Amino acid sequence: MLNSIYIEITDTCNLHCSFCPCGKQSQASTGPSAKARDFMDSALFERCIRQAALHAENVYFHILGEPTLHPGFVHYLKALETTPLKLNLTTNGTTIARVGKHLLQSEALRQVNFSTHAYGELEPAHAEKHLQDVLDFCQMALATRPDLYINLRLWNAGDFPDALRQKEWNQFLITQVTRTFDLDGDTAPDMDHFCSRHKSFPVKGRLYLHQDSRFDWPGFGNENTAGTCHALETHVGILHDGRVVACCLDHEGKITLGDIRKQELDEILKSPLALSMREGFQKRELRHPLCKKCTFCRRFK
Repeated sequence: MLNSIYIEITDTCNLHCSFCPCGKQSQASTGPSAKARDFMDSALFERCIRQAALHAENVYFHILGEPTLHPGFVHYLKALETTPLKLNLTTNGTTIARVGKHLLQSEALRQVNFSTHAYGELEPAHAEKHLQDVLDFCQMALATRPDLYINLRLWNAGDFPDALRQKEWNQFLITQVTRTFDLDGDTAPDMDHFCSRHKSFPVKGRLYLHQDSRFDWPGFGNENTAGTCHALETHVGILHDGRVVACCLDHEGKITLGDIRKQELDEILKSPLALSMREGFQKRELRHPLCKKCTFCRRFK
């Protein structure tokens, strides 16, 4: 039994973040060879969630893309309620003023992760407006959905080009959170308290600040054959066109295990490639070329 299945309902996004392949591709999407962004159709989505319900407890609505931009997003929320699956939604929060009411009414919603680190690359006025919308949603959620987990995600200020700007944004966000939720000196979050073993800071109820180090997407690291990963153990992904991938970071489908439009998910998870990769991870062997150049899997001991 998997913990989660990532269902990419769209690979389009309204931001162009430097750390995200979606943003980089969007910036480069000019000319006749540009890749068109797409949305998962409702028939495929229905098939995905019916299959997912047989193998997992939770779903996400992304691999790449901003899921709330899908024109059928609210319908997909409703469809999810007909299954036992719970949704952990990761969103950039820029549409939360429009979709927030629907989210709070959804019995399927378990958790919302806001990628507030993305705002550090926006014009200040836009960033502050989006953050205020997110904090307004958080206040409503605390009042009406105290069962809902909410994470406000930040990058560590580390060794990357815009680290100073990110650090300034982190401090601004913490100040706004402190004011919004009336935190005093003893309970106010402090980025200096975060570390690799303590990534979440409780704000109020089930609202948290969550800090993590910025990572490189697979395929750009030095080749390494020894290591392991949680792919195929805790999760798999389904791209918006139905291709099933082993890893939630495999946005290009380089480790395509099968096609859910033509195969049952059970068959795909038992494919020779899936079985070989799973065996390799158990033996601490990185067998696929993409895995060998993945720096993220170095986080796993």
